[in-house]
Amino acid sequence: MLVERFESALWETSSLLLAAGSEAVLIDPGVAADEVARIAARVRELDVRITHVLATHADWDHVCGIAAFPVAASGIDIAGEPRVDRTFAAGAALQLGPFLVETLALPGHTPDGTAFRVRELDVLAVGDHLSTVEFPFVTSTAAYRGTLAALIDLLRRDPPARVVPGHGPELTAAEALPVAEADLGYLWELHDAVTAGATQDEARAAGLAVDVPRPAAEDLAEAHAANVEAALSERFG
Repeated sequence: MLVERFESALWETSSLLLAAGSEAVLIDPGVAADEVARIAARVRELDVRITHVLATHADWDHVCGIAAFPVAASGIDIAGEPRVDRTFAAGAALQLGPFLVETLALPGHTPDGTAFRVRELDVLAVGDHLSTVEFPFVTSTAAYRGTLAALIDLLRRDPPARVVPGHGPELTAAEALPVAEADLGYLWELHDAVTAGATQDEARAAGLAVDVPRPAAEDLAEAHAANVEAALSERFG
């Protein structure tokens, strides 16, 4: 059995190849066409058959390998238009090819966020969470706080050996835990700042003054302002 992580040049995006015997499962294959081709070449080298391709969430940079034909996005040639052949409910254990895959709902970054855990390989793929090269990008600050609280409990009580964020390097559970705690602290500080503002403009200014938990690529820096707007929407409607 093996676990191999592939890293895209774009945002250090992670793809995973999980293999056992003659079968394999891919998680978030991408991003550029040559990067998808590199994964495919490794599959051929191992002489395994891909039984399932999983997506932790539907952001475009995580589904580029689920391809029909080439398209271009942000100046990058990706492998094609994504598709969905099958959906499932999070919070289940699914037999996918050679592996029993546990699914955990991770709402907050996107409503459909899902973690995949394979205990046979002692690995947990968490999508756009627990990254050391990004900070939380939210659609719902409240849901994201709940997701982080669940991940913190899992990392403390039932830690996997390998944690693979959607962006940035693989971590141990001990390395992932302070990332989760810092991210949760950031979202609570953002909540408290926005709540303290008497008016929407004051709340926005207070939210923008909150420090993000770690640096990120310059083209992602505007996500903090989007987080503030999400928090404002939750408070003011």
